[in-house]
Amino acid sequence: MKKILGVTDKVIFIPAVIVFVAMFLYILLAPENAATVISAVLDVTVNKLGVTYILAYILIAFIFLYLGLSKYGKIRLGGPDAKPEFSFFTWMGMLFGAGLGVGLVFFGVTEPVSHFVTAPYAENLSVQAAEDAMRITFFHWSFLPWMFYGIVGLAMAYFAYNKKLPGLVSSALHPLIGDKIGKTPGKIVDCFSLLAIICGVSMSTGTAGSQIVSGLNITWGMPISFTTVALIIIGVGLVGTLSCISGVAKGVKVISDANLWIVLVLIGFSLIFGPTQFLIQSFFQNMGNLLQDFARLTFFSDAYHAVSDKVGFNWVGSWTIFYWAWWVAFGPFVGGFLFRASKGRTLREFVTAVALVPGLLCCVWFTNFGGGAIYKTLFEGSDVAIKAAGDSAGSLFYFLQELPLWQLSIPLAIILIFTLITTSFNSGTFVAGNLSAGGDVEPTIGMRAFWGAFMVINAILYYWIGGLTILQNLAIAMAFPFIIITMLMCVGLFKGVKSEDLSQYQELPETDAPAEAAAEETV
Repeated sequence: MKKILGVTDKVIFIPAVIVFVAMFLYILLAPENAATVISAVLDVTVNKLGVTYILAYILIAFIFLYLGLSKYGKIRLGGPDAKPEFSFFTWMGMLFGAGLGVGLVFFGVTEPVSHFVTAPYAENLSVQAAEDAMRITFFHWSFLPWMFYGIVGLAMAYFAYNKKLPGLVSSALHPLIGDKIGKTPGKIVDCFSLLAIICGVSMSTGTAGSQIVSGLNITWGMPISFTTVALIIIGVGLVGTLSCISGVAKGVKVISDANLWIVLVLIGFSLIFGPTQFLIQSFFQNMGNLLQDFARLTFFSDAYHAVSDKVGFNWVGSWTIFYWAWWVAFGPFVGGFLFRASKGRTLREFVTAVALVPGLLCCVWFTNFGGGAIYKTLFEGSDVAIKAAGDSAGSLFYFLQELPLWQLSIPLAIILIFTLITTSFNSGTFVAGNLSAGGDVEPTIGMRAFWGAFMVINAILYYWIGGLTILQNLAIAMAFPFIIITMLMCVGLFKGVKSEDLSQYQELPETDAPAEAAAEETV
């Protein structure tokens, strides 16, 4: 086994595999009891303790921005002489693909039209409902989630590259617990992080498989069945694992670049063939609405139950708190991949890019697709928003059918789903291998292949028992402890940067292209 997997931290690796297999067997053999237990945990963490997420995100955002804008911003990940390994475009493609994956495409139309059709504040399907829908969606997908991802990735990168500690989540706690990061406390943190990665990547892969099949069904009538979804999942796993095996500087780079180019092409397509003037005007208006209302949205908890009474369910828990928990659940693997891709960047560059660029691109995407679907329904008499709100997997394809040349745009969208989930998959397998190998920045091919196969089988098995929702709920349920871990990481990071000798860092212009070329030559 050692010859295949390489150096393995058995205290992290073996318990994670055993726990996950045991959870699956429990759900398979006692589905009703398992659903009851998971629902109870969700109720406590999302509904009863939901305000904890709100307060934590506010504090994380403050610390993240302070580190970038203060005197510590000139600290370079990897030391004063470190050079960026990837160009800015490739770096953004990696951040964007790993941080959002299929979620962007899955919710790109679904979330805005859901808030439009079942409006939390205004009359359903009204102009005011449309404005509210876009403002809420922008809030959920722009700045706060990226700052959360960023603080996790920044903490891991700083302690790995600047303090020469293992590339593990637990290393960020070194200023707090010292050498215990290599003992039981640190192992528990890393094992828990590995479990969250397995849940998140498996669930995303299964979701992508079902969405791709939905697109094939809507466009060409391919039947939606377990077999077709399983074959798609296997395809994602094969491509994702092969690209991960080929290395971040080669395979992952190629797919990340492709992701970003396809996203830009589809945005341009929808802008040209959609309601161009409306989309441009609404983007800036929606962004202004978000900035104006940002503080209220951040602190809003529906304490007086006005929204929940209107819509008939716990709206804040089902949307905002759910998303905050969702981002936390994906924090270990997205943060882990950000750390691997960001060596050579200054803290100021890292904070500015992560906080602004991917979030703004998300807002453009939601404007063009979700906003476009709302426009069609509000001003052209289409029922696309209603159809999309009722079928999340098919929502993007319903909207594209409203535009010319959908015979070209829908296949391109399917390719995008495939490449996005491949990016998430290969980044997830890479970080899982990194944790399993005790922080090895370059886990062995065998280790990456093992986790690739494990997550493919896991996604197929959960889809088989109808359990992708269970996987999603498991990820959310396990998120709450990680928000506490993240807060401790913030404290550790702050203590770490305070110990730096800032005089050794000079803020010079970036010269990342030669470093990237050199990295590619060594692969």
